[in-house]
Amino acid sequence: MNQFELSTTKSLHKPIEITIDKKTYKTRLLSKALFDTMRGYEKAAAKGDQTAYYKQVQLLYGVPLEVLNKLDIRDVNSLLQYTMSQIIPSETLTKKEKAGKNVSKPGEKTSV
Repeated sequence: MNQFELSTTKSLHKPIEITIDKKTYKTRLLSKALFDTMRGYEKAAAKGDQTAYYKQVQLLYGVPLEVLNKLDIRDVNSLLQYTMSQIIPSETLTKKEKAGKNVSKPGEKTSV
């Protein structure tokens, strides 16, 4: 009989890795509790709290705030977008997002 075995301490999925100033960080276990906390930071960011973006990266990767605080907010936002694209498969993107309409990419000029 085939069996699907899960663990509360180790995921079946490899962690997502990022590098900042030649130091590599890996995502922590992406649990519901972590995403509930992330949701609070997302709401704070939507209300204009720029610090909430940095706290999300710290929560996901364990990067010290001293390191994060030196990063450009746009880079932090790009990192969060990259991370979510790795967590949520591209099949869930809307048709508009797939077509690339109104979706800016890092380093791209946008028209207002």
